[in-house]
Amino acid sequence: MIIANPIYDVTFKRLLENDRTAKFLIGTILDCKVVSLEPAVIERTKYDRKNGALTLFRMDFAATIKNEAGEEKRVIIEMQKAKHLADVDRFREYLGTEYIASDLPIMSIYILGFNLSVDSAAFGNFPACRDLLTGEPLRPHDPFVEQLTHTAYFVQTKRIKPSLNTRLDKLLSIFEQAHFISEREETTKDYALSVDDPEIEAVLDILKYAAADAATRKELDDEAYYQRAMYGMFGKQYERMEKLDLEIAAAKREIEGFKRESEGFKRESEGFKRESEETMRALRQAEESIRCEEERVRKLVRKLKDAGTPITEIAELTGLSAEEIDRI
Repeated sequence: MIIANPIYDVTFKRLLENDRTAKFLIGTILDCKVVSLEPAVIERTKYDRKNGALTLFRMDFAATIKNEAGEEKRVIIEMQKAKHLADVDRFREYLGTEYIASDLPIMSIYILGFNLSVDSAAFGNFPACRDLLTGEPLRPHDPFVEQLTHTAYFVQTKRIKPSLNTRLDKLLSIFEQAHFISEREETTKDYALSVDDPEIEAVLDILKYAAADAATRKELDDEAYYQRAMYGMFGKQYERMEKLDLEIAAAKREIEGFKRESEGFKRESEGFKRESEETMRALRQAEESIRCEEERVRKLVRKLKDAGTPITEIAELTGLSAEEIDRI
């Protein structure tokens, strides 16, 4: 089956403009039921000769979602897609704008055409809330807290491996960046997996039409041209940035490892210190017991000597030598 590559803005936008496939895509990634979606913002930038090339796509929705418990919640779903790591700053800029413009909790989904240091095709980053006094985890449902923190989901298309184990696997398999019709052109691909899920089939139908439609193919070719132009001008910079990001992430992991080792050594040291203190207390108690016993024996010897008891008999009773008894 020949389909258009969904990572391109042209095709990705088609998927999100279709209510059924947009709900399915978002709900599958968020692992929830999407009750309603209302598009709020659509932004797309292809090429900017003055400030550098960009391949950022953003589409926001006001949504009602339902969790497994059946609870409904109004949120802002922020969909962003980018080909290169350099677009991270724009992610932050748009997120800041969204915080200003919206009074709803924000959930971000990032579709990435580059690899982060996290070795997973799809992962989520969920703000953890805990009681600072007890350390116990909390599940706040306070608007003030929800408006100042947000949950983020990441899909790394270059890390996707074909699998049909779960519905998310099936969806991700469509975004796998492999099996292109041409080595030079990545706008169309051969999707050979057999899927019997009607929602997946709806996604594939849109992408099949996009691959067959001449006007859409022209848009895809234009977008691919802009991406090649961008990479020709800025590719080395992007490569250096991606390499630097991976190096920084590796350094952070190494620092965290050293920190954990240091904390382990600290705990061991504190354990040794406690054991040493306990040993010293035991020694002092033993010394005090010995001193008390020696004093008790001396008093007994003096009483026996005062009573005229023979030295040999005192020695037998106390276990002391005659010399030791004489010194008392």
